[in-house]
Amino acid sequence: MERTLTFLLLLSLAGLMPLAQGCRNATTVPEKEDAMEWKGQHCGQARPSSRVVRTAEEWQALWAEIGRPAPADLGERFAAAVFLGSRPTGGFGVRFHDPIQEGGRVKVRFETLVPKGFVTQAFTEPYAVRLYPKTGLPVDLLEASAP
Repeated sequence: MERTLTFLLLLSLAGLMPLAQGCRNATTVPEKEDAMEWKGQHCGQARPSSRVVRTAEEWQALWAEIGRPAPADLGERFAAAVFLGSRPTGGFGVRFHDPIQEGGRVKVRFETLVPKGFVTQAFTEPYAVRLYPKTGLPVDLLEASAP
């Protein structure tokens, strides 16, 4: 207990305490606005799931589940959303592949990224959401094998 308090005191003195506290609620915003992808480590979704979001109502509901206001208008796009569920450490993530049209359907593949090296020793619920141009074709969201 004393070591933890000493560590927190050192973080506070170093000016890093606000940074450490903010990590819990951090959401990665895309560097390029045209990418329209959001990722985070905490969303409260304990079970793995994925879904395609097509309507404004579904978009608002998705972000309500994540616990944040919707960052953009869905507009003429659809969203692919992936929740990895509860994980024992940080470092897990999602990488979306470019969509492909195949057999009268659009297939959006994603892969689960696993940590390599040192990671945060805390339970996480990683998620990723990405927007794509709207299509009239059915959309399948599929997990791809890692490269």
